[in-house]
Amino acid sequence: MSATVHYKDIRKGMEKDLESLFKKYDSDRNGKITYIEIVETLRKAGKKNPERIADLLFRDDTDKNGELTIEEAKLRIVRMNDEKIEKVLNWDVEKFINDNDKDGDRKITRDEVLQRFTEQGAEDPELITDSIFRQMDLDRDGVITCDEIKEFNRKKKFSFLKSSAPKQ
Repeated sequence: MSATVHYKDIRKGMEKDLESLFKKYDSDRNGKITYIEIVETLRKAGKKNPERIADLLFRDDTDKNGELTIEEAKLRIVRMNDEKIEKVLNWDVEKFINDNDKDGDRKITRDEVLQRFTEQGAEDPELITDSIFRQMDLDRDGVITCDEIKEFNRKKKFSFLKSSAPKQ
């Protein structure tokens, strides 16, 4: 079974999430994010190991000037080819629930997803988690259920294939 995926829509969603993230970190509103701005914002939010997240984000500082622009950050999205996006999206629903539901309640919390992507060494677990919840938590109650994933799949015309989640 193959997936009918609207990659353009997915990229737009990722760009929207990235723009929101950028606004959150750009404390002096100059259109650029510094390493210090990221670390301070994450510390204020109570995140553990903010330097690691900042290090991951700064991989996209292509001109190595110590400032990250939205254009530099968007290059990561552009570099993601359709095959890579499809690999990320085409998870079996039950496997996704089972792999991410740490407490066995058949619901996935934001913390459970964030922990999973962090453990897997994803490049930007916060951005990935925010994007997943923005798109899949249809009733905005802070958890993703199997029914929400299936509804998301139906509306977006995705087909979750029976395969394991890709290793990052």
